[in-house]
Amino acid sequence: MATILIVDDRPSNRAYLMALLGFTEHRLLEAEDGAAALQLVRAERPELIITDILMPTMDGYEFVQRLRADRALAATRVIFYSAVYAERETVAMARSCGVHTVLSKPSDPQDIMDAVNAELGLSAAAAHKATPEVRGAPVARGAVQAPVAPSGDSRLGARLAALEDMCLRLAGERRVEGLVDVFLQAAARILDADQLAVCLLENDERRVAHLAARGLDPTLLLPHATGTRLPGALLQTRQALLLAEGDPLLGTLPPGLPRCGSLLGLPVRCLRHLYGWLYFVRAPSAAPFGIEDERWASALAAHLAVAYENLNLYGVVQRHAAQLQLEATARAQADAALRESEHRLELARQVFDSTQESIMMTDACANIVAVNPAFERITGFREVEVVGLNPRLLRSGRHEAPFYRAMWEGLEQNGQWRGEIWNRRKNGEVYPERMSISAVRDEGGKLTAYVSVSTDLSALKAAHNQLDFLSNHDALTLLPNRSLFHDRLQQSIAAARRDGSQLALLLVNVDRLSRINDSLGHAAGDALLREVARRASEIAGAADTVARLSGDEFVLLTSCEDTEDIILKAQRLIEGIAQPFSVNGHDVVVTGSIGISVFPRDGDVPGDLLKAADAALAHQKDAGRNGFRFFKGEMNAQAMRWLALETRLRRAIGQAELALHFQPQVARVDGRVLGMEALLRWHSSELGRISPADFIPLAEDTGLILPIGDWVIRQACLQNKAWQDAGLPCVPVAVNVSAHQFKAGTVPAVVRTALAESGLEARYLEIELTESVMMGDTSAAEAQLAELRSMGVSLSLDDFGTGYSSLGYLSRFSLDKLKIDQAFVRNITTDPRSAAIAQATIALAEGLSLKVVAEGVETLAQRDFLGKIGCEVLQGYLYSQPLPAREMELLLQVGRVTV
Repeated sequence: MATILIVDDRPSNRAYLMALLGFTEHRLLEAEDGAAALQLVRAERPELIITDILMPTMDGYEFVQRLRADRALAATRVIFYSAVYAERETVAMARSCGVHTVLSKPSDPQDIMDAVNAELGLSAAAAHKATPEVRGAPVARGAVQAPVAPSGDSRLGARLAALEDMCLRLAGERRVEGLVDVFLQAAARILDADQLAVCLLENDERRVAHLAARGLDPTLLLPHATGTRLPGALLQTRQALLLAEGDPLLGTLPPGLPRCGSLLGLPVRCLRHLYGWLYFVRAPSAAPFGIEDERWASALAAHLAVAYENLNLYGVVQRHAAQLQLEATARAQADAALRESEHRLELARQVFDSTQESIMMTDACANIVAVNPAFERITGFREVEVVGLNPRLLRSGRHEAPFYRAMWEGLEQNGQWRGEIWNRRKNGEVYPERMSISAVRDEGGKLTAYVSVSTDLSALKAAHNQLDFLSNHDALTLLPNRSLFHDRLQQSIAAARRDGSQLALLLVNVDRLSRINDSLGHAAGDALLREVARRASEIAGAADTVARLSGDEFVLLTSCEDTEDIILKAQRLIEGIAQPFSVNGHDVVVTGSIGISVFPRDGDVPGDLLKAADAALAHQKDAGRNGFRFFKGEMNAQAMRWLALETRLRRAIGQAELALHFQPQVARVDGRVLGMEALLRWHSSELGRISPADFIPLAEDTGLILPIGDWVIRQACLQNKAWQDAGLPCVPVAVNVSAHQFKAGTVPAVVRTALAESGLEARYLEIELTESVMMGDTSAAEAQLAELRSMGVSLSLDDFGTGYSSLGYLSRFSLDKLKIDQAFVRNITTDPRSAAIAQATIALAEGLSLKVVAEGVETLAQRDFLGKIGCEVLQGYLYSQPLPAREMELLLQVGRVTV
């Protein structure tokens, strides 16, 4: 058996170590600081000391240093148990005073036991061996008798874990309700109590602050919480009260409580304060409380006392902090006043030299006695020029006498005046200031001086003006923006309505500005826009308004008497924009497109006029740009029809309004069906049949071409496979694919999915593309076409010769077929140029080993001519118009077309 001294200023920490080491054969002592520990060491000579470092009166480091200085005590083994310092600092401190073991708070219980055994040179088995003689030995002063070891280490570990968890949670609580709730939860687990109650007192140690219980009604305890009956009688005890069933004292408990088998009660106190009481009850069927439970209850009470004290201290600290803040504020104000009176010159130097505000001090007669450097900088007057003069030398002349009378009345009645004032600098410039003037009086209330503090508002006013300007003007061109233009347009309409005049709104678009941005950079584009704004402003009249509405869109609002005035101004704008620009050493030429609306003919509100001009501009851009166009009523009707078509087209797929028709491709010699082209048709339930020439461009413009195109590929594959499964001839089906689909990069994936879903072999699917596919991102298109070829899908170039035909494309892209456009076939027998183009196309295809299909064949003469020049596969109304699936199925059954 060894004697171990535990030194810590926190009772809860001491209680934790006492509880942990209590289940060993060691004799335990405790002390609350280094000074008390030193006395106990000299009296008891312990073999081991476990000490905290940071403690009042004498800390752990000084305690160990004094220990080492005493020869009789120098060899005593010490363990540092602290959470104050970083691990490296704690280890360094330990080495400096001969301490070999350092434990940080909190530590695992097994780590603590291992450290103790290592310092004492004991094995784990010997450390846990019980010796009855030691347990019966008398306990020294300051010592706690070791409790009997529990039946198993698991129970001890569970209790210690619950105790440690409770300590951590108690430390974080800032409300007494939460504190008590955490305590009740942990205490019920640690002591296996069926009922338990806690009462905490106010600081006067007489009134109940909080009472809570588990397993019983706390309202039954409240009348007896501080009396002479239980549980209030626990406040008068110094030790734990352990009562068994039948004890007369149990009869003093309040009536109505559950039956009590055994009761363990004790006060919650420290050496100086009483905080309350707590008691635990077990049912008659449970094992009664014992000495071990009493020690655990004492440890719980100690932790609760510390936590409640800390909670009260936290409240005190909070109140003191608020009071200290008030006192600090008051002290700071007093110090500032004291420094102002005692160190006037120093304060004047610091304030006057550092502040950006103008400060002027006068005597009671309003004669200037001092100014700061900011005053000199703002007004232009040096101090020597104004001392002794009246501040009226700064008058701007913008304020009348009543303004200054109100200022002096405010100073006389309130002792201060604040407001904005216009003053004049030495150079004569008038500027705005925000000024505060205060009257200074002595202790007797006599006026001694005036102090003014002023802020120059020139920059702020300029910034406000700039902000106001930018909120209504375009930052790049400095022209009115959409908001200001809308306001001016409303005013002009109101004026024109009063005097019966006309207004013209010319909406100007700078054509293909993006090319300038892409080639020369956005800075060049911005310079060009500024030049366009300048030229348009020069062309506009004095009463006209030129504004910039968006990136490349300007508008000119002008009054006019007739159409000739409008045309003249539009022509001048187009000519002015078309003049060469010099941008970064480059001569750049751009054009302008103009849409024109007229008030009141095309609208009598701003929105209608802008919409009409925008519609006219769109038609002009579609017609070729670099011109102007007046709005017409049918333009709006066409736009509305376009919008209606878009709305219905979005619903067409879901409502099964789209269908595929098939046009056969036949052999010229015998009329055999060699293939077919799938063509999309739309029959709207509301609008009837819609021409592909109308809805295909709309689908491409709105992005609907992607889902529609995917549907067409899928349906064509499913239908062709169905015909093959029905025993009809196996011929390929050609599907037109938009350049937008290739641009999206989804064509190979869509085709692969459609083939897999339908089961159609890839060789029976042909993808038709136009030359526009090759005009975009050629590398991306080439990759997609190569992927299609790798699947086994055939590729054909549709409408060859109608676009930007290039032999380079034919050599670069792997194609299987060329289709001669019907524009050449239509006039092939009458127009030598069309015949020559067709013949050259066929010769080119033969040279590149490509098949040729002529589409749009409608007459026998066209058929025969194409045969003469070598085209053997034909498509057109001569053989068949596009057929619904049912009729195409009949044609496939026949297998040939007879002309």
